[in-house]
Order: sequence, then structure tokens, then C-alpha cells
Amino acid sequence: MKTIDSQVKTQANHLRAPGPPRAEPVRLLNRATVSAAVLCAVIFIVDLLWPAEIGMLYVVPLLVGTLSGPPRFQLVAAGVASVLTVLGAILAPHGAFTPVVVLNRAIALTVIWVTAIVLARFRRTWLALQARTKELADINYALDESAIVATTDTRGRITYVNDKFCEISKYSRAELLGQDHRIVNSSYHPKAFIQNLWATIANGQIWRGEIRNRAKDGSIYWVDTTIVPFLDDRGKPFKYMAIRYDITERKRTEELLHEQAALARLGRMAAVVAHEVKNPIAGIRGALQVIASRMAAVSHDRSIMTNIITRLDALNDVVQDLLVFARPNVLRSEPVDLQSLVANTADLITRDPAMRGLRIRVSAVEAVAQADSEQLQIAFCKILTNAAQAMDGVGEVDVDIQRTSAGWTLAFADHGPGMPPEVREKAFEAFFTTKHRGTGLGLPTARRIVDAHGGTIAIDTPAGGGTVVSISLPADQ
Repeated sequence: MKTIDSQVKTQANHLRAPGPPRAEPVRLLNRATVSAAVLCAVIFIVDLLWPAEIGMLYVVPLLVGTLSGPPRFQLVAAGVASVLTVLGAILAPHGAFTPVVVLNRAIALTVIWVTAIVLARFRRTWLALQARTKELADINYALDESAIVATTDTRGRITYVNDKFCEISKYSRAELLGQDHRIVNSSYHPKAFIQNLWATIANGQIWRGEIRNRAKDGSIYWVDTTIVPFLDDRGKPFKYMAIRYDITERKRTEELLHEQAALARLGRMAAVVAHEVKNPIAGIRGALQVIASRMAAVSHDRSIMTNIITRLDALNDVVQDLLVFARPNVLRSEPVDLQSLVANTADLITRDPAMRGLRIRVSAVEAVAQADSEQLQIAFCKILTNAAQAMDGVGEVDVDIQRTSAGWTLAFADHGPGMPPEVREKAFEAFFTTKHRGTGLGLPTARRIVDAHGGTIAIDTPAGGGTVVSISLPADQ
């Protein structure tokens, strides 16, 4: 049983999280007690040999062991010093119990005991303060290990950040100190939100909320934040401490659940659209084509019919985009030559008269992935169309295909004006568009298709200009 108990204790010790070093217990015989004993012996010998009253020197050994001596050191040492003081008067060859000697020894004993009592109280106060300091150090250690911590002055300038703040913000401590929190501001929250935050803490109240910040590399992260004002004697804040917890993954999960719920509603609406809109459009278009075919070639109304048919085709494309986004087909996975698929898609796009000034260059590399070619072609078409429209149909688009450890990466780089940060953040949101005519479903549809293939899609805006849309796909298994 002892062996089992010892093994359990050993495992428990291994499972404990590392913490601040703990103070060693005070031993009865340590350097302080030995030094005090030696001093007492020296003073006693001098007291015997030197014809002078030096009994008050026994205070010195008491001071030696005040902080590092064992418990009740002062009282025990005072008792020993008292005995030695009396013995020094009795055993000294020059000694005699004269009134002066008795008075001096009485004063010495009084000084020894008063000093011992004062030092004992000081020791208790010092130990309590030391325990409190250690408790605060433990709390600070636990806080630093579990939370993102920063302190600022009343003007918002950062005066302290812990390692977790530097880790999540991607800034070094030197880059953060002296700055304010605008250095990680993502411009997501309205001014009223920030003004309410400052008004709350400036009035000495605690503020709690969720904040979206931007790291040095441009990545976005969410933190659950509590800001505590430290108040002076007048009740005015003189410092603020912000305690944050990373909730980025939770926010992503919430966004995904919200998106899935919205897509479910959109899917039901798409079914209605397909029945109530798409089919009538096809019927109307067919009827108009028949009427136009019966008109004279020189008829002015014939161009009007052609224009109506063009508008119906544009409306049908919008409905089709909605259907593809809301109710994507089940993937039919097969080995796909990515280079050929991109080249074929580029050929289809450049056949459009509006894209005659577009040149799409695809890197020559053999790249085979397990995918649905029809779905991927839709995604590639959406990305290339966006790139072409960013350059008004005139310019070059480079498609670079590279092998990675996980599969294949396709980078679609245009040479347009680039994408502002506020647009890039919303580029994959359904129905968000900056175009005069557009559904805002191009990139969201591409992302849904890439996600269904187990891949990822991202947007980057290089310093030299343009936009790069990168797709990562698993390789052929």
C-alpha cells in the first residue's frame, strides 16, 4: 500500500502546473542561529575578561536572526542572553554586586527584552507581508498564464503587457509600450462603442464586452475583455487594467452556425425561386425569341426584343448564382488535372467580347487533385471573372500552381488597384459587392466549393498592388 501511495503522489506532483518557486522551510540550525550563538559566546567571554558593562551588546545576536532565524528566535535568544548577562556578573573576577553593577545589568536585561519583543513583532509583520507578497505573486503568475493582460495610464498609453498579449497581437513588448490600443484597432466597432467604453471606465466603473482586434500581420482576433479602473483616494482613476481572453474560435463557430442557418433559409427560398422565377423566365425568353424571329430584319422593334432577351439572360444568371450558392450539387470526386481545368476556364472567359483585352497565364505544371471538375470550374470562373473586372477587362492575370506538403496551391494574381482592408474582410460575405451590378455571390460561392473539397481560400493584397486569391486543395490520394 505504501508503494502505491508513493506512486500516486509522484504522479500528482508531475501533473501540477509549474509555478513560482516556494520558499524553503526555516531550519532550527541555520547560518543565523549559528552566527548568533557565536556572537553570544564572544560577548560572554569579553564580559568575563574586560572590566566594563557590555551586557547590552547581546542585542546584536538578536538582530542577526530577526528575519532568517527559526520561529520564536528572539524570545529564546533573549532568554539565553539574560542568563549570560547574569552569569557574566557572577563569574567575572572583577565583578561585585555593587548598586552600579546591578543597575547596569538591570538596564541591559530591560534593553534585551524590549528589543526582543519589538523584533518579534517586527518579524511577525515582515512574515505576514512576505506571505502577502507571495500570494500576490502567485495571483499575478496565474493571471499571466491564463489571460491577456495590459495596463494603461489615464490617457490610454500602454504601460505593461504580458507575454500572451505580445503572442496574440504579433507585436513585441517594445513596440507596444508607450502606444495606445489603437495599434490593434480593427476599425470594426463604431465610434459610439469606443466612446461608451471610455465613458464607463473614466467614471470608475468596470467595462465588459467583446472586442475585435487586428494583429501586426493583419489577422483578426476576438477577445472577451474586462477593463478595471484603479482609483485614487479621491475616487478618480489613475490606471486601467485590461484582462482579456481569446474567443476567436468561439466567434468563428458562432459565425459558422449563423451562416448555416442563413443558408438553410436561403436554400428554401432558392427552391421557390427556381419554381416561381427561373421557369417563367425560360418561357418568356422562348416566346420573345419566337416573336423576334417573325419580325422583319429591318424592324426597329427587333432590337428592343434583343435587348429584353439580354436583360432576361442577366436575370437568369443572377437566379442561377443564387441556386448554385444556396444548393450546391453533391461532389462527384475524380482525378482532375488542375492546370488543364484552369486553362479551359480561362479560355471560356476570354471568349467574351468584353474580355478581349484579358490575358491569363497559367503555370505549366502537372497537378492532379481528387475533386469535382464541374464545381471547381465554377469556383475558378468566379475568381477569374472578379480579377478581370478589377482591371476593367484589360490586363494580365497570373495563375501559379505549386505543390505543397498537403496538396496543391493555386494563386490567382491580378494587376488591378488592389482590395482595401475593409472590402477584403467582407469579400466572402454573401451579397456583399462593390459593383454597380452584381449579386455578391461570386467569392462566397467559390469558398463554399473549396470548403466542400476540404480546401481553403484566402485573399492577399501585396504591397506592389493587385490582389491574390489563393486556393489550397488536397492532392490526389
